[in-house]
This record gives sequence, C-alpha cells and structure tokens, in this order.
Amino acid sequence: MEDAKFEKEQLEERYLQKIRYLFKNSKVYLIIDDTLNKREGKCVEEAQEHYDHTTSSFVRGHQFFTSLLYTPFLQLPLFPKLYSKNTDSKIEIAHKLLEGLEISAIKLDTVLFDSWYAEKELIEKCTKMGARVVCSIKTNRRIRFKGSNYWHSLSFVSKRILSQKLTTCSINSKEYLVFNSIIKLNHLPFVRMVISCDHSEEKKDYDRIHLISTSLSDTPEEILNAYKNRWNIETFHRDIKQNLGFAKAFFWKKEGIVRHSILVSIAYAVLKLIMYRKGISMTIGEMCEHLRDKSTKNLVREIVEIESKPKRMSKFEEAFI
Repeated sequence: MEDAKFEKEQLEERYLQKIRYLFKNSKVYLIIDDTLNKREGKCVEEAQEHYDHTTSSFVRGHQFFTSLLYTPFLQLPLFPKLYSKNTDSKIEIAHKLLEGLEISAIKLDTVLFDSWYAEKELIEKCTKMGARVVCSIKTNRRIRFKGSNYWHSLSFVSKRILSQKLTTCSINSKEYLVFNSIIKLNHLPFVRMVISCDHSEEKKDYDRIHLISTSLSDTPEEILNAYKNRWNIETFHRDIKQNLGFAKAFFWKKEGIVRHSILVSIAYAVLKLIMYRKGISMTIGEMCEHLRDKSTKNLVREIVEIESKPKRMSKFEEAFI
C-alpha cells in the first residue's frame, strides 16, 4: 500500500503542475464543499452515519471532502478526500489543501465555502495567502457593527432588517433586497456583511442568505456574484454521480474507495479539458453521450492498438486535445 500511496501523491503533484500551467495569470476561485455517498454494507470500510442536509436525516455511507478550482473558461476538481472519524477533520483537510496549493504555487483570488467551513483559523489561513474569502455564516453568530460597542446575534439583526432602509441589487436580471454593513465577528478582523432577501410567495416571507467578504471594498453585487459561483461544485457533484459512476461503484476496502474517487475526478477533468481545447459547449452528460458514439469507440480502439508510444500519444492529442 505504500507504493500506491506514493503513486497517488506523485499523480496529484503532476496534476497540480498541469493546473498551474493552465491557470497562470487567471483569476482562480477555490470552492470547498463535501458530498455524501450512501453505503449500507456493514463490512464496508469507513462507512459511517453522516448527517445529510438534503434530507435532514442521518445516512450511512462515505463522506468526501471536495474542492474545485474555478475560472470563467475552465473548472477542474482537486482530488477528493475521504472523511470519517478515523481521518482528519474536514477543517484540517481544508488547511492541508490550502497548504498544498501554496506549495504548488497556485495563486488563489477567492475562496468560497458555506457556513460549515466559516471558521476563524480557515478564514485567517486564506487571507494570509492573499485570497479573499466569501462565505455564508450561520445566524447563531454574534456580530458587532463598526462604530458600536454592542454585540448582537445575527438572527436578531436579520429579523429586523426589513424595517431598515434596504437597497436593491440585480443579479442575473433578478432583483434582491439587500442590507450590507461592515461588521466584526469574534476574533476576526472587520468584514463586509451582506444579508440578501428574496421574497418567497410559498412561505409568504423573505428567504435570507447571510454572507461575508474579507474584502471591505466589495459591493453587495460583487459578493453575491462571487458566491453564486459556489454552485459549480454542486454541478460537479451531480455530474460525477449521474454520469461518471461516483455513487455507483461499490468497494469494500478503503484503498479501492479512495482510488475510485480519484479516477472519477480525473475523468471529469479530462472531459472538461477536451471540451475546452476543442471549443465544445456541452454538459458532462452530453459529452459522455458524444464519446459513446460508435465512431469515437473505433477511434479509441485504433489509438490503443498503435504499438509506438510516441505515435499513440500523438494520435490521442490530435484527436482529443
């Protein structure tokens, strides 16, 4: 298993080198999240009970820490990390991820995550690397407005903002009511907070999202536009589960589970690179169907049967890259 571990680290290092080359001089966003695969077998290694926010219930399975590097022209996943009570915490995994990107000289413009990761040390780590953090925060946090000595719970403030003078913010042709202010969170420098209100006819109320940015100069539009890019990792989760077998392959051993998750991520990256290099505008599902075409299968067979490795690689690059 030590040999396998070395190969994985070597593969990851080469992958990051490729990413650094592709994303040089680009504004790169790092999106952090996690996803859950249901696994009910009692003998499956690392399968545990995890809380599923989608169903608001506990599900037995594997939870993976996931991350995605986003630019407007190309989005590439980093290798998933299996999380359980026997591994580092998700916050610790996030710290190691940032350290790895720093060592690989991949410059981050912005780091995006939801309220679960909005933790003091992680935010500080990002800002020390020169990256802006845009994230959501829970309403049980206590905040203090700039120029005030009084602390309030965010839930208290959020319930009363509709009596305040709100401004209108337009995102993708949809208008939102927003409240924004510079605030202090415990043990953190001042940040820009935006509370975005979207009226829900179903609830006869306003749905609110509570965001912060470590860049005080950010406007509400800039913060909301940045945070909406977090949706790309949700699309990534859906694509690898529905089209690339991430949730369908069943392994008993941890090594197989981890290797499968990495290979799925590499497959996703290859598909994204093919579409980027070829100027193809498709979803991952559409691209999978395209590659299942009979003529493509014949082409792959033709490439595999070429005995000369240089000629084989040249033919592959000509066809797909």
